[in-house]
Amino acid sequence: MKRSALYLALLMSCFHATAFAADVTHADNHVQSQQNYTEVQKVDSTLTIENATAKATIPGASVSAGYMKIINNGDTAITLVSASTAIAKHTEFHRMFMRDNTMAMRKVDKLEIPANGNLILASKGYHLMFMGVKQDLKPNQVITVTMKQDNGKQFDVQLLVMPIKKY
Repeated sequence: MKRSALYLALLMSCFHATAFAADVTHADNHVQSQQNYTEVQKVDSTLTIENATAKATIPGASVSAGYMKIINNGDTAITLVSASTAIAKHTEFHRMFMRDNTMAMRKVDKLEIPANGNLILASKGYHLMFMGVKQDLKPNQVITVTMKQDNGKQFDVQLLVMPIKKY
């Protein structure tokens, strides 16, 4: 069973997401207007989030992934140490990489956004992994993820759930 879940997580992290706008149903079953989601989310004077998206789940799936670009316009690096969301039991930072000609995935303890730089969370690199998803994630839904920095500061990011890309 664990092997099947790992294969499903690996497969799902390979789908690519793009952003679009619509009215959405929030994870706690109330309608959340697209006005609450923007492609550019200014956290504070130094931190900006762009194109934050999550993948829709297939019925019965218990994992999904989240992607975004995190921009640090400050003079010091920002270190993210955790992420959480009400839609999943656990949220972790993960990284995809090649090992023996096979794509592999591993949990990472923290993510660093360099001073005056950025970090891209994408399907074939670093990303958020939502494990133990509590209900199906449907396209156009907006979910909230809380990110925690190593200095204790927290901020919320809105992710737009994207449909599963058909090949």
